[in-house]
Amino acid sequence: MVALLQKRFRVDPIILGSAFAIIAIIVVFPFTLLFLNSFRVDGVFTLQNYATVFQAKRNYTALLNSLQLGFFTSLFSVLLGAPLAWLVTRTNLPFARLFKTLFILPYMIPPFIGAIAWSQLLNRRNGYVNRLAQSILGIQGYVFNVNTMPGLIWVMALYLYPFVFITVVGALERMDPTLEEAARTCGSRTMKIMKDITLPLVAPSIAGGALLVFASSIANFGIPALIGMQGRVFVLTTMIYSYMHSGGFKGISMAASLSIMLMGISVGALLLNNLYLKKKQYTLISGKSMRPKTLSLGRWKIPCFVLACVIVFVTVILPFFSIVLTSLLDAWGADITWENLTLRNYKYILFDYRLTRDALKNSFLLAISSATICMILGSLIAYISIKTKIKGRKLLETISLIPYTIPGTVVAIAMILAWSGGFGINLYNTFWILLVAYVAHYLAFAVRTTSASLEQIHSSLEEAARVSGGSWTTSLKDIVIPLIRPGLVAGWFLIFMPTLRELTMSILLWGPRTVTIGVAVFEMQEAGYVQISAAFATLLLIIVIAGNLLVKKLTRGKIGI
Repeated sequence: MVALLQKRFRVDPIILGSAFAIIAIIVVFPFTLLFLNSFRVDGVFTLQNYATVFQAKRNYTALLNSLQLGFFTSLFSVLLGAPLAWLVTRTNLPFARLFKTLFILPYMIPPFIGAIAWSQLLNRRNGYVNRLAQSILGIQGYVFNVNTMPGLIWVMALYLYPFVFITVVGALERMDPTLEEAARTCGSRTMKIMKDITLPLVAPSIAGGALLVFASSIANFGIPALIGMQGRVFVLTTMIYSYMHSGGFKGISMAASLSIMLMGISVGALLLNNLYLKKKQYTLISGKSMRPKTLSLGRWKIPCFVLACVIVFVTVILPFFSIVLTSLLDAWGADITWENLTLRNYKYILFDYRLTRDALKNSFLLAISSATICMILGSLIAYISIKTKIKGRKLLETISLIPYTIPGTVVAIAMILAWSGGFGINLYNTFWILLVAYVAHYLAFAVRTTSASLEQIHSSLEEAARVSGGSWTTSLKDIVIPLIRPGLVAGWFLIFMPTLRELTMSILLWGPRTVTIGVAVFEMQEAGYVQISAAFATLLLIIVIAGNLLVKKLTRGKIGI
């Protein structure tokens, strides 16, 4: 039957060939050029770029700073995320379900907006916290300075700890509770059970979350740029940005070499994560439907509740309040009085300032276009991988997933090298180079979400349609697409939201007419238009949180990335 169907529907070569051609153009070609250019000096292949990179003290310092940032951010994310996950899943903490949602909120907030908020709070000159400390304690000078490595680690950990929190919550909810119950029946104390049973079982998830935090922190651009660069604390991403802005072929070559180094560290951490999790496959899911016994916190119930409230206040309420308050000030640094509060900043960004109006238009158009293209192409790749026996289908899927594991800064440089006119096509400073970069980077979302939906559709449904005389396109249109439509819609929003507020790639690819929301906020903040930047950031924050809550509702119980 399968042979007859393949003979009747000779579309395999066309489908696979078209998909491979598109992937080759947007993924293979740019990254191959990036790799080759990192070895090229004056048209000659050499290791000189790498030698120069390691000889320059500032590059060596940036590398060490990146590794230090990644390590300590991962450490503090584990120390914060893992205990919180245990509190909301295994104890009688009041309002545990509400806290479970609130602890994830920092994940929804764009990191560069969090950086702006904490810069306003802990700025050494006129930060809100420093001003409050000065007025209460009567001291001169500042108490906190966010523009340091500790400040950078603080902000980064606050916005990346949800990686650990989410993975540990998932592990604790899936874990077989009979193991703990048996130990408790034998008289073991709670702390001993946690040390000997719970912790070893969730250790792979903790380590996996920590490695994800490490990879994300060294690949992040917004927080190091807005906080670190002001204190002359450079990491690999901001050093790459500096080289690109220095201009010239040498700057691009140096940036390419640093990008390969950054990509190697980031991808290495993710591969290590996958390898570790593969080797540490404990049985977490039992055959019985059984909920673990809730641990009574006893006299620690109120202190834990207060601690949870403090964490929510510090990670969510305080930064959001800072952004909103600054957006309402008539001038940055002015006294907080009713006379100095105004809505003019919002009126200005929405109706009077062309930069922000163009940014809104460009970002929405880019987000809609990239989400749509990703879902069309990603669905095709997922269908080939899941529902066909075409040779090479798994290679096609693997290549399509690679760009998402690569830092956005590296993706941007690869696109510049490929589409800046050197090969007959010049997309630099145009809408199209941003679109190609977004599609390449976020295509993995579409492939993963569609694959998860397609795996739930039995092949007999399509075979029945074809035996009845229906074409491949008919079975696709009448059977497959209607069944996976919820997954397609959810996947579309999963791509739309991050592209709408994207900064890392956009900061290197935007042109005079292609400013995006993330770039506009960044540029206004860097130019000193703090209150206008805060107003635009507040608007973006509202859009992002509302959109992410919608995504969560759409994806609940259907798909996962």
